[in-house]
Amino acid sequence: MNLSQPNTLSFPQRYKQAKSLIKHTSRASNPNWYADALAINIQIHIFVGSDSGAISYIRNMESGAWAKGPNISPEMEEDPSLLKPVLDGIITEHCANTKKPGIGVILYVADEFSTAELGPEHQNPAEVAELRKLIKENPRSILEDHSISNESHSWRLFPYPGAASGQPFATAIAFTRRHEHLMQKFRSYGEQNNLPIRTRAISAPLCAISALPWLLDQKPENGFVALYHYPQFTVLSFFNTHGDLVLIRTLQHHGNVPFSPQSASAIMTTTASLELEKPHVFIIPMAGAAPMGLSDSLTSMLPDSQVITLSPTSSALHIPTAPSETSAPSDLGVTRAWKWSDLAAQAAVESDPLPAAPSEETAIPGVTRPWKLKDMAAVAMLSQVRLEVVSTTNPPSASNSILAESHTFNTLVKEMWPIQDFLPPTSAETALYPDQVEMKLLKCSKLVKLAAACLVVGSLAKLGMDLSTSVADPAWGYETTHPQIQINSYRKSALEYDKLNNLLSDRSRAWSNMELLARLIPAKQNITVKDFIYKTSIQAANATNQRIPVIRTWTITGSGDSAARNYLETLNSATEMAKIFENTYQGTQDKSFNVSIANRKPRPDIQIKRANNSNSQRNSAASSHPFKFKMTITQRLDNEDELTLPLAK
Repeated sequence: MNLSQPNTLSFPQRYKQAKSLIKHTSRASNPNWYADALAINIQIHIFVGSDSGAISYIRNMESGAWAKGPNISPEMEEDPSLLKPVLDGIITEHCANTKKPGIGVILYVADEFSTAELGPEHQNPAEVAELRKLIKENPRSILEDHSISNESHSWRLFPYPGAASGQPFATAIAFTRRHEHLMQKFRSYGEQNNLPIRTRAISAPLCAISALPWLLDQKPENGFVALYHYPQFTVLSFFNTHGDLVLIRTLQHHGNVPFSPQSASAIMTTTASLELEKPHVFIIPMAGAAPMGLSDSLTSMLPDSQVITLSPTSSALHIPTAPSETSAPSDLGVTRAWKWSDLAAQAAVESDPLPAAPSEETAIPGVTRPWKLKDMAAVAMLSQVRLEVVSTTNPPSASNSILAESHTFNTLVKEMWPIQDFLPPTSAETALYPDQVEMKLLKCSKLVKLAAACLVVGSLAKLGMDLSTSVADPAWGYETTHPQIQINSYRKSALEYDKLNNLLSDRSRAWSNMELLARLIPAKQNITVKDFIYKTSIQAANATNQRIPVIRTWTITGSGDSAARNYLETLNSATEMAKIFENTYQGTQDKSFNVSIANRKPRPDIQIKRANNSNSQRNSAASSHPFKFKMTITQRLDNEDELTLPLAK
C-alpha cells in the first residue's frame, strides 16, 4: 500500500486511507501490531557482537521452547533481499498455524558502548523522570558535551541506584544508528506481508549488568567491581557494600589489543574515589574465554583484592546454554526446539583450534555464510545462549540470589532501565498508522453509520406521525377572533404564575429554618430545645405599592447550664443575630436570610430565668440545666422587599 503522511491529507482523505488500512491489513483485528516486542509470543533474539555478523535465538513464549535461529550477516543489513527468505522460513515454521501471528525482534547491540556525563545544572535525582524523557528528544540540552548529535547517535539515561549524595546519580548511554536500517527492514517486511513485526534495540552490556545475580549468589562485604569483557570494549560496573550500582565506566580496546591496559588503573582510581576498600573484582568474559594476561594484570596491581573469573556458560547458578551442534540443522540453521530445563552448563572456550591451513574455512550450522574458525568470539557466541538474553527473558529474582534482592536490581527491573529501546520507529513511521483505539473506532464506524441511518429514519417516521396527529386535532383548525383576547389570556396566565411562584419562594423553605435552628443552638453548647415554632403573618392593612408586608417569627424554648446562659446573653443583640442569619444564608442560599438588605435585620428577644426543679428532678438529668429560656426572633419584610406578597384583588 502506498500511504501518505496524514498531516498532508485533508480529513476525508485521512479517513479514506484509514478505511483502506482496515480493509487490506489486520491492524484492526491483530493486537500484536500494538504490542511490545517482548510481549509477542514468537520472538527473535539477535545478538550483534562484532563486524562479522549476528547470532540469533527463536523463543516461543507460550510453550517456553527455544530454538537456535539463523545468523544475520553484514550483507543482510545492506541487501534486504537476503533477509526475506530467512523471515519467510521463520514465519512458515513458527507462525503458520497461528490465528493472530506476530514476531518480536529484540536486537542486543554489543559492538559499541559509550557513556557521557550530565551537565552540572542537571544533577538533581528528583528530575530523573523528566531527564529520561528529555534525553530522547534533545540530549544536547542536558549533557555536558554540547557537541553530540542526535542524528548520528541515540541516547538513553541509565541510573545509579546506589549513588551517594554528591555523586553522579545517572549517566547517558549512546548508540550509533548503524543498525537502525536493519530494524526498519524488519518492520517494513511485516508491513509488506501484513504481519506484525515489533522491534526493540537494547544495549547488551546493560542487560549483562542486570543479569549479575545469575552469576553471583552472594554479595561481597567490601563491595565489588564487575568487569564485562567484550571484543571491542570493556565495561566496568562498581557496586557498593550493599550490592547497589554506583558507577559505570567504559574502556575501548585500541590498536587490536585484547583488553585495555588501563583496566587496573581505572579500577584503582575509581574505587578510591568511591571509598571502596579491597573490593572483589569479577572478570566476566562476554566473548568466549577471558583474554590472556587480564587476570594477572589485575592481580598484580590490585594485590588486596580478590580477582575471580566468572564464566557466563558455566557459572555456579548454571546459566542455560544452547543445544549441541550435532543436532541436524534445517535449511535456516534452526535446530530442534529446546527448553531451559533441558539444558546443562557448558565450559567456556579456552583455546583457539586454528585449522592447519590459514585459508581454510568451515561452515558452522545456523550461519548464512561461512565463518572462519579463528573467529573464536563468534564461535563462542554461537554455541551458547547469551547472558543478556537470559537477563531479558528471566528476571534476576528467578536466580534465587541474595544479590537480586538489592535496591539496584529491584529498580532496574521495575522501571525497565536495561531494556530501553535505543532505535524505536521514527515519528514518520508511527504517524502513518492510526493507533489501536482509533482503529477500533474506525472498525465500528459501519455500525455507527447504520445506527445513524436508523435514527434518521426513526426521527422522520415520528415526525410524520406527530404531524398526522396534529392535523387530525380540532385545534389545528382553530382561528382566534381578535388578537387582544389572546393577549389578555396570556397576561392572566402570567399573573397566576407570578402569584404561585411568589407563594413558593424562599420565605417558605422549612429546611432553611431547621438550618437556622442548628446555627442558633450549636452542638457544643449544653442547651436542650423543647419547642421550636416558626410563623409567618401578613399585614394586609399596611399594603402599599400592591405589596403586602410579611412578618416572620421564630419562637424557641428550652433549658441550659451557666455556659449556655452566657452564650444566649451574647446572642441577645441585633448584631450577633444578624451574623447567625448571614451564616445561614451562606450555607443555604435562602434569600430571606440575606440581611445585607437593611430592612431584613432580625430583632431578638431572649428571656432567661432560673428553672424551678422539684425534689424528684434534682437528681435527674434536668438538674444540669438550671436555667430555662424563651427566644423570640422577629424579621419584617417591608413593602419594597421582593419577597413580600403581591396584593390580589
